[in-house]
Amino acid sequence: MRELFTLAPDELAALLAIERAAGRSALLLSTCNRCELYWSGTDDHEARFADLARAHGVALANEVVRRDGADAVRHLFTVVAGLDSQILGETEILGQVRRAYDAARAAGTTTREMDAIFSAALATGRRVRSATMLGRHPTSVSSAAVDVVVQEWAEGLGNRSVVVLGAGEAAEGVLRSLHLHGASNVALVNRNPARAATLARAWGATAYGWDRLRELMAASDLLFVATAAARPVVSAAELAAAMADRAGRRLVAVDLSVPRNVQPEARAVPGVRLFDLDDLQRLCCPAAGTPAAALREAERLLDEEIGWLEHVLRGRAAAPRLAELHRHGARIAEQEAAWALGQLGDLSEHERMVVLAMAERLVRRVLYPVSRSLRAELAEEALAETVAGATVAGVPTPPSP
Repeated sequence: MRELFTLAPDELAALLAIERAAGRSALLLSTCNRCELYWSGTDDHEARFADLARAHGVALANEVVRRDGADAVRHLFTVVAGLDSQILGETEILGQVRRAYDAARAAGTTTREMDAIFSAALATGRRVRSATMLGRHPTSVSSAAVDVVVQEWAEGLGNRSVVVLGAGEAAEGVLRSLHLHGASNVALVNRNPARAATLARAWGATAYGWDRLRELMAASDLLFVATAAARPVVSAAELAAAMADRAGRRLVAVDLSVPRNVQPEARAVPGVRLFDLDDLQRLCCPAAGTPAAALREAERLLDEEIGWLEHVLRGRAAAPRLAELHRHGARIAEQEAAWALGQLGDLSEHERMVVLAMAERLVRRVLYPVSRSLRAELAEEALAETVAGATVAGVPTPPSP
């Protein structure tokens, strides 16, 4: 289902353009683990979300999870903190949410309230990683994939030949992790030679064109596939042909793409051991060395930051009405002081200033308890409206093991 529901960048842009033209708020978060639509206001996007699913060949029934109000806000904070990921504490989701938010802002489909909520959530995600053990053991899907295959060879990756397909964020994460594990014979294959060459130089790999893939697979021990293709780029037949030239040597392949970029039938090819994202979820424990205490601390930070967000929203919501109240009070003080000065006749400048100050002080003292009560009342109403207007509907990521 997640494969069918994957949204390409141009499709995301087109959907946001439609929402902008209709004057609606919308933010789409589409990753390998989740597809979520966030919005605020009175428009209900859930029907459009179901239409989007049907356009991708997915008939949604009980698969959509919808959250409204404070529950939606809490969910977003949990997602950005990496607490709702397949691999607990993974770091890639922070950048993915930031890019989704940037795209929605650029398209003009966020509201002032959404801006406040997403900005606060992103800041909280950074704080959770810097202030808890989740940040001391940074984990991504790419690094988890390398950690899994390292276990296949007790002697490490120093003498192993590795092929990486792709030149995006996931591929770069694989190259970084391979470099940390001491892999020295790494080939990077991509259809864009310039992009591949730049990335290869950064991590000590060698860049090749797509025409060398069959040859490289026949000679390698490890194959990582992380492209943005919408269909398999490595077929079972191609792997079988490559295995025929290997004299019985096994090949470990890791598919980090959604939709899958390695044909699932490749599992049946003799000598091939294929891992995909579901396998990584099953094999990877939550972030290494992360005890329950770190999770409790992360939850405490979320509570603290959400509380501060509520405080900010309260103040922002009450400010216009309070400003009008105090402008009205200033006008009353000015009018009453003018009446009193007219009754008193000739006064010195000092005496006139005392009368003016007394009028202003009286009005302020009368308005203080009124404004405090009104601030609380307006803030609660506005906060309820703001948070109640925040909604997320999506196909959720499977829980961490």
